[in-house]
Amino acid sequence: MEGIVINQDFDLKIEVKKDASGKIVSGIFLDNIDYQRCHLITIAQKGEFKANPTLGFGIENYMRDTVITNKQKFKTELQKELKTDGVTADVIVSVDSTHFNIMQKNDIT
Repeated sequence: MEGIVINQDFDLKIEVKKDASGKIVSGIFLDNIDYQRCHLITIAQKGEFKANPTLGFGIENYMRDTVITNKQKFKTELQKELKTDGVTADVIVSVDSTHFNIMQKNDIT
C-alpha cells in the first residue's frame, strides 16, 4: 500500500523537490508503507489510533512474559490485530523468544 512515510522519530519524511524556477513541487515522501503499518500497529496500545480505537497490539505488554510462556497466543493476537487493518501476515517467533518476524502471506515460500 502506498502512503505518507514517517521517519524513525515518527515525523513526516520530507524530501523537498523544486522545479527549474525553484518552486517547491513536492515535499511529503510517498512510498510503500506496509512495514510502517505493521510497526505502528505492533507498538501502539489500544486507543492510540483515534480513528480506530480498538486497533493496537501493545507489544510492551506482551514482551514482559507472554512470548516466553505462550508463543501461540502472541502470534494469534498479533495476526488478529494486523488483519484488522487489512494486513494478511504470518508472525514467526524465534526459538529464544526474543525476536519475531512479520511476513506477508505472499512472501512465504
